Amino acid sequence: METNKLKNRAELFDKLKSKGVFWSYAKSISYADFSDAVLCEYTLKYGDFEDLKNLFLLYGKTRVKNVWKEKLVEDQRFQKFNLFLARVFLGMDVESNYFVRSKSARFEKFRLLAS
Repeated sequence: METNKLKNRAELFDKLKSKGVFWSYAKSISYADFSDAVLCEYTLKYGDFEDLKNLFLLYGKTRVKNVWKEKLVEDQRFQKFNLFLARVFLGMDVESNYFVRSKSARFEKFRLLAS
């Protein structure tokens, strides 16, 4: 069972790699060089609907939700997508204002860099 999950995770990685999702990494990067958290993050950000379904099957709702909260929720660029993920995949009953933050961590970093 675990061998099958590893194979499926590697297949998801290869599919995303073939789409050019990991453009900022060396072309020779392999699944073994990647952490599961990074694979989750990139799949959430750049995967299609089938990739998202596979992600939740492979890692489970709790693990994916933790990565989502840590990496995407505060990022205003993904506000509409976060609403979609919350409602469709995570079963949350939220409105779009749930993701509106007065100051995100990303905003604060840029503000500090600019000053």
